[in-house]
Amino acid sequence: MKVVELMNKDVVTCHPTEKLNIILNKLELFSIAGMPVVDKGKLVGIVCQSDILKGLKTGSMGELSVADVMTTEVVTVPPTESAVLVAKIMVERHINRVPIVENEKLVGIVTRGDIIKAVAECG
Repeated sequence: MKVVELMNKDVVTCHPTEKLNIILNKLELFSIAGMPVVDKGKLVGIVCQSDILKGLKTGSMGELSVADVMTTEVVTVPPTESAVLVAKIMVERHINRVPIVENEKLVGIVTRGDIIKAVAECG
């Protein structure tokens, strides 16, 4: 199975300049735990709840922005990648979501939950 078959194409994203209090509202509103960070159409990072918690050790919600806490070395895969390989990457790298990129453009995202759901539906 390819990740294109199970990825979420409606990706909630944020901008590096957004304040963390806005990001927490987005996470709650969309019932997600993290999101890709996009600037001028290009993926520049990823931010999740644990990044925000770590950042709060150095500043407050209203003063810190996404750029202050995001992970900039993002693991990405193309839509043609095997879902099994993506699952292995998630386990090895201790990550919960992988942005799907094609021609340098964000086209989707796959989470651990997406993979678990696909496995449950297969058998």
